[in-house]
Amino acid sequence: MYKEGNGKEDGAECYILTGGPGSGKSTLLNALGAYGFCCYEEVSRLLIREQAALDKGIMPWNDLPAFAELVIEAMIKQYRMSQEVGGICFFDRAVPDVFGYLKNSGLAVPPKYLDLLGECRYKKEVFMFPPWPAIFVQDDERPQTYEESVSLYHALFETYEEYGFMVYEVPEGSVQERVTYIQSKVGQQQGVIK
Repeated sequence: MYKEGNGKEDGAECYILTGGPGSGKSTLLNALGAYGFCCYEEVSRLLIREQAALDKGIMPWNDLPAFAELVIEAMIKQYRMSQEVGGICFFDRAVPDVFGYLKNSGLAVPPKYLDLLGECRYKKEVFMFPPWPAIFVQDDERPQTYEESVSLYHALFETYEEYGFMVYEVPEGSVQERVTYIQSKVGQQQGVIK
């Protein structure tokens, strides 16, 4: 069973935004950042850009286990950085997302990943972004089809529940409405949007 941090001795209150690709997470993360929250962008998109520039780059659609290793390392670095910053932090995906992606592909989660999750005391309340066809867009870093995005969403939902997180589905709506929803669950009205 996963144990959350309480935001006091851990140095930060770490909330996760998750869901299938193209569901509005990154847009929301940017809006939360404009309100003054500490935000960490999705590491897999950064890594895809980096790996695409290499001759023999590791891509998730070619070697998911090797790519997962890169993602886990980057997510652990993000989490450790958040502990130095403190306050309320939001992450566009976190360690359990790697479990969901592996599960969706029929791959086992390496035991050491479970140990790493134990080091990251994320808040138990997780914000899940359901599939939303009206805003779904594919790009070079997000080549999944809408159907694949839906499949990933279900795998992620099941994974987070399996590890004892409380999943809040973020309703469709304007960016402002979605920010207000998340703020109401976190209990913070930090700053003014710029």
